[in-house]
This record gives sequence, structure tokens and C-alpha cells, in this order.
Amino acid sequence: MKDIDREVKASIRSIIDKRIIAIKEEGSTNEDLLGILLDSNFKEIEQHGNNNYRLSIDEIIDERKLFYFAGQETTGNLLVWTMVLLAQHKDWLAQARDEVSLVFGGEKPDIDGLNRLKIVNVIFNEVLRLYPPVGSLTRMIHQQTKLGNIKLPAGTILQLHNMLVRHDRDIWGDDVKEFKPERFYNGVSKVTKG
Repeated sequence: MKDIDREVKASIRSIIDKRIIAIKEEGSTNEDLLGILLDSNFKEIEQHGNNNYRLSIDEIIDERKLFYFAGQETTGNLLVWTMVLLAQHKDWLAQARDEVSLVFGGEKPDIDGLNRLKIVNVIFNEVLRLYPPVGSLTRMIHQQTKLGNIKLPAGTILQLHNMLVRHDRDIWGDDVKEFKPERFYNGVSKVTKG
């Protein structure tokens, strides 16, 4: 396991080193997450005039690994639950298949076509609602904040449990536990009762 970790770190460090050279020669490259992270790091150093405010290379490597592996797991979970639910709901599977055939025919999928897949999009939104890939979100409040009638002091840690929110009958209605992608036909912001 340690050998794999060393190999992954060395690979990421090589990518970072090449990107740092490119940034120094050509300027910022905000075309991907690593470019944004490195550019932000350099700007912090420029603004504050020292290295105390920057991320170390090891911290950048750790961030990069986190995004990569977390992205793999969450995407994998989404696809598995989508396949399970479509296997149980053949009508939605047929609609998605027909839509993909209509939009792409025998052509290779492209971003414009993917953006036109309304049925597939509502299916993914419903799968994400029923089986969120991240169980909870944790955030720290940095300054005193009022949440409803409650005053929360700086340093308070809030944790939002996604399954409870996405399965709340008061928010989603009586059919909260049912697979109903059509609830997303009019967009994400118009789905809930509130």
C-alpha cells in the first residue's frame, strides 16, 4: 500500500512540477482543477509576500488525490444506483435509451448532445436525490451566524445529513421514497414543496 501511495505521489508531483514550469513561462492556466489550485496558491504568495499562506506541494498532492479518488467513488456510486433503478423501472430505461438514440444516433457523444438529454438528466437527479453519493456535509462557521431563530457562535461545526434531507416528506412530498424522475421535469429549483 505504501508503494502505491509513493507511486501516486510521484506521478502527481511530476504533473505539478510540469504545470509550475508552464505557469512560470506562460502565465496562469485555469483550465482544470489543478491549474486553479496552483494559480490560487501563487496569488496567495504574491498577495501576502511570503509562503506562510500557501499550500505546500504535499498539501496540493493530497488535495489532488482527494478529488480524484472521491470523484471516482461518487461517480461509481451514481452509475451503480442508476443501473439498479433503471433495471427496476424498465419504462424509464426505455425512455432513456430512446432519447440517447434520438440525440446521437450512431454518432460519438459530444457535450452539446449530452446537454440535450433531458430524460437522462432527470433520471440522474432522481438517483442523486434517493442515493446521494456523499452521506453528510460538514461546515465550520467562521463568524457568528443566525440560522432561523438560533444564534451560532464562530467555531460552531454544522453537519447536514443528506439522506435525511433528501428523504424528508415535508420537503419532497408523500412520494419521497418513490423513484419518480418526472419530479425534475421543470428543473431542480421547482421540485420541492417549499
